[in-house]
Amino acid sequence: MVFRSIWQGLQNVLAGATSDEDVKLQAIQDEAQTRRLIAIDNARGAIKIQLVTRIGLLCLVALIVVVGAVVLVVQAAGELKLPWSRIGTVAATFLVTSGITGLVARWGKRILKRRQAADATPENSSANPADGDQNQVGTS
Repeated sequence: MVFRSIWQGLQNVLAGATSDEDVKLQAIQDEAQTRRLIAIDNARGAIKIQLVTRIGLLCLVALIVVVGAVVLVVQAAGELKLPWSRIGTVAATFLVTSGITGLVARWGKRILKRRQAADATPENSSANPADGDQNQVGTS
């Protein structure tokens, strides 16, 4: 159980904010509230499915573009007149383009993780304090 300070309780009362537990208790007591909460949950689920589908399609298109670019680069490298064999040129070009693609993907993931970490905010710092609950009596 999470113990909240008196100050936080007063802030919630003054702001008119209700916690998840309060909303659940109201939903149990009121059938209309229950239906509304179910509709909200269903809408959230539908939005998540749409988002995952769009991201999946975007990744698929990006993969097709990358594979097409690698094929074009390997084809162009095979036509070059270099002092070593055509197979060596194609293999080296394929390895280098695959490596560059991997590095770019890794770089993109790092940027995405940084943005997500910057956008993420802790829900409630007092709900899970790092140095323990200040309202509890220490047993030293």
